[in-house]
Amino acid sequence: MSHHNSLSLPIRALPRAFAPVVLVSLLLIAGCTSDEPVDSPSSAIASDPAPVTSAPEGTDVWLLDLVREGDNLRAVAPRNLTNRPGYDNQPFFTPMGDLLFVQMENERTDIWRWDPETKTSTPVTKTLLESEFSPTPIPESESGISYIRSRTNTSGRLWRMPHEGADAEIVFADIGPVGYHAWFDAAHVALWRLQEPSLLQLVKLDTQETRTIATGVGRSPQSVPNRQAVSFTRVTEDGTVVEAYDLELDRTETLGILPVGGDFHAWTPDGVLLSSTGSRVLALRGDQWQEVVDLAHLGLVLSRLAVSYDGTGLALVAEPDS
Repeated sequence: MSHHNSLSLPIRALPRAFAPVVLVSLLLIAGCTSDEPVDSPSSAIASDPAPVTSAPEGTDVWLLDLVREGDNLRAVAPRNLTNRPGYDNQPFFTPMGDLLFVQMENERTDIWRWDPETKTSTPVTKTLLESEFSPTPIPESESGISYIRSRTNTSGRLWRMPHEGADAEIVFADIGPVGYHAWFDAAHVALWRLQEPSLLQLVKLDTQETRTIATGVGRSPQSVPNRQAVSFTRVTEDGTVVEAYDLELDRTETLGILPVGGDFHAWTPDGVLLSSTGSRVLALRGDQWQEVVDLAHLGLVLSRLAVSYDGTGLALVAEPDS
């Protein structure tokens, strides 16, 4: 993939703030201490989502088919996987094709898993006092996931389930508070530290050696496909810049500037950079952003996004355009 230090795009100094992301940060800052259990596993989830023509109230996780037309990408057949009032966010595909996401009940969040075979969702975590965020598959594991668990504003820590059904265990008890993370490989992880300004830190698992990669970074670090690298965003005078730190090369490079209104980014398996802005998803081709899909006809504003490991699925977080 070719990299560009600047793009001929309209830019602005400050990106639009989306309500779901603000809510996650508020939860981490305020803490989640409700002792109410989660409702039944799939009572609030649509069992067989289908393409729709209108948007419900709240923040939901949507799934689209991602198809190639020559050198272009197109996303089709949008369907709402959560389809309920309230907060559903932070989608992330597993290598097996399941979709992990975060769902809020009673001011506390748990991680859920949507199964594409059964078209149903079930809880992965079900803690009484803590909230879980940022679900991410662990590299070189069959079904292991890592996530952030937080009870108070100073207790956000990286946790993991080594494999499906295993007991959860804390990874770094003394490193926090942490809001998000992304893996370089099975031995190195990037932690987004919740402080002002925010920090992105490289941590080696076996020694817990920590080194700061960047400061003032956005809330969506991403593993770069086929590289020992993590990408992240920073707001500059020129706009929201996407950068990547390469562990093997020990250097940071600038990849480009997100489109106006874009805060989040994701990667396709073959290294195409995607971003969302307003009702649209765009793909970076050369030095230009090309439209992948526009969901304006559904009255939606998009934020976080994720691409499946096989490149055929696109998950989006969307809320009604107020």
